[in-house]
Amino acid sequence: MDKTKKIGVLLGGSSSEREVSLRSGAALLAAYQRLGYPAVAIDTQSGRDLPGQLLQQGIEVAVIALHGPLGEDGTVQGLLEVMQIPYTGSGVTASANCMNKVLSKRLFQAAGVATPAWEELRIRAGAPLSDAQRSHLHEAWQDTPLFVKPVSAGSSVGICRVADLTALENALQAAAAAAAQPGEEADILLEQEVVGREITLAVLDEETLPLIEIKPVSGFFDYQNKYTPGRTRYLIPTESLSESEIQRATATGLAAGKALGCRGLYRVDMIVDQQGTAWALEINTIPGQTETSLAPKAALAHGLSFDALAERILAGARLDPCCVHK
Repeated sequence: MDKTKKIGVLLGGSSSEREVSLRSGAALLAAYQRLGYPAVAIDTQSGRDLPGQLLQQGIEVAVIALHGPLGEDGTVQGLLEVMQIPYTGSGVTASANCMNKVLSKRLFQAAGVATPAWEELRIRAGAPLSDAQRSHLHEAWQDTPLFVKPVSAGSSVGICRVADLTALENALQAAAAAAAQPGEEADILLEQEVVGREITLAVLDEETLPLIEIKPVSGFFDYQNKYTPGRTRYLIPTESLSESEIQRATATGLAAGKALGCRGLYRVDMIVDQQGTAWALEINTIPGQTETSLAPKAALAHGLSFDALAERILAGARLDPCCVHK
């Protein structure tokens, strides 16, 4: 990458993942400054003035360190396409598809990628379920452990594990509250729990990094376990997978990324069941770069320092080839 080009690290944003994004962006910014790149931070908290900031700062390349809606969902990517500023990570369509868990599920299924059974439910935040909804849920999910997730959120925000129907309505309301304001409709994903070993595969420019096995000290890999040091063990190499299971999970992760059109650095979260099948859960198109984040751990195990990883991310900045620029 040309070290004369002005780099803008887009961070912060206005989503519930703002604090994580600030930490990711600060880490990347420090790396680029150590490497001698002319880089500045661009806080996108007020999206209305983002074009003005980019123009005023003379940004020629954007490194996207945003997490969640209005940053990781194709919206900022679309703006950068219009402004013809090359950017890191996946393009507009892939970003939107990966942020929407229901679209991801449909594309996984169309491509033959194993993914847990699921259902989409639309509810109104702060309002009770209808009798028809309760009746359907009782019939469809009785005695089935499942996860309740907002359709469009990351960092495990709003996710609950439900062991029985008595806790389901509270979990649905918690997910809706994380996704919408009171009275607004929220799309919620119900996903059947797959019992097994939780793993993640980071992919960098179509090159797979070592699998990481994720073992929270207690509970599942929720927001607190994800971002609180010491609450989760990360095993590289994995502790419980055979070589054939590693190969199959790696193939599943690559197939999932291809199905959704991902590029640059992305991370595929999976569960490997007792029969060795890897089930794709979702794809993170802008993996975190904090001290507890998974992609930097995988890169380090592959022999890439954080600064080297940051430079590889930067080198992949480009405009989407499906867009026409004259």
